[in-house]
Amino acid sequence: MKHWAGAVALAMLAGCMSLNSTRSAGPVQVYASQKPAVAVAECIKVTWANVQMFGDVADVFMDKGKPGEFTVYTTEGEYFADVAGKGGSTVISFYAKAGGKAVDQRGAALATCL
Repeated sequence: MKHWAGAVALAMLAGCMSLNSTRSAGPVQVYASQKPAVAVAECIKVTWANVQMFGDVADVFMDKGKPGEFTVYTTEGEYFADVAGKGGSTVISFYAKAGGKAVDQRGAALATCL
């Protein structure tokens, strides 16, 4: 049981490192919305999980950061969006790993949540 917990922690750390390295390259696109950050983040999560649009591998997760900040990401962090409420608006930074196959499709789906 101890080894299993260590493996889970290691996988989570690797996922964070992957997001951070992609994040350091800068966003593919930055969007703005007048909707609350939580509503935008939930919409992105649901939209990106659409199996008909993105295929069978459609696992999407959402983590809370600081108050009013969320990260929505796909398995292995291939695509993710940082969603942050600032004042009366929300800023969404969309990231994709180099060589991602559905960057435009994920970006377009994200844009429907604005």
